[in-house]
Amino acid sequence: MTPPASGSAPERVDDPAAAKLLTDPTYRSVLGAFLGRERSASEAALELRLGLDATLYRIRRLHRVGLLELVGERARAGRAVKRYRARHQAWFVPFEALPYADLEETFLELHVAHARRLARAAARALVRAPWAGYRIERDAEGRLSMYGVRGDGSGFGRAGGDAGVTDAMLDLRLAPEDARRLNAEIAALIERYAALHQRVGPVNRLLLVASVPVDDA
Repeated sequence: MTPPASGSAPERVDDPAAAKLLTDPTYRSVLGAFLGRERSASEAALELRLGLDATLYRIRRLHRVGLLELVGERARAGRAVKRYRARHQAWFVPFEALPYADLEETFLELHVAHARRLARAAARALVRAPWAGYRIERDAEGRLSMYGVRGDGSGFGRAGGDAGVTDAMLDLRLAPEDARRLNAEIAALIERYAALHQRVGPVNRLLLVASVPVDDA
């Protein structure tokens, strides 16, 4: 959602292995630590607050597919420390370069990793909250709906608000103008909070939002 900052023409990536790493959020964060600067694995691990072994493993894979380049070695404590740098500042990954069967599988795979992180974080937050389970009952249209509730079955003022978690999965029937307004408001909200993102320190909030037209219901 935010505009590009590098101003560089993107490097086209047709290698499926490199394309897959570029679209993986964990590998992308490691690669980002080497954008426009050379660093060692330990320096990157410190910035990312990631274990050194995990960082080294990802660096080696990024280097193997050509996304990182080895720019030199420096002696430290009697051994050579390798220093790397991102080979480019921007990349273009065409859909057909990704190692998936079709667009549906592509978007599924791209969202699954983020959804797993979100589910893990939400579960940890809910353990510390009064959210005790789900209540299923008939809604105003006669369909069965499901939402989180306390142990006595009472609901929250807003979805998961007591746990610091907001979660909603809705099927909506909207007029075209309302659907356009919804997408515009979501886009504006994302832009607003993306601008507040702090560049230093670990990520402490995950966001997964989707509003798409459905024509096969």
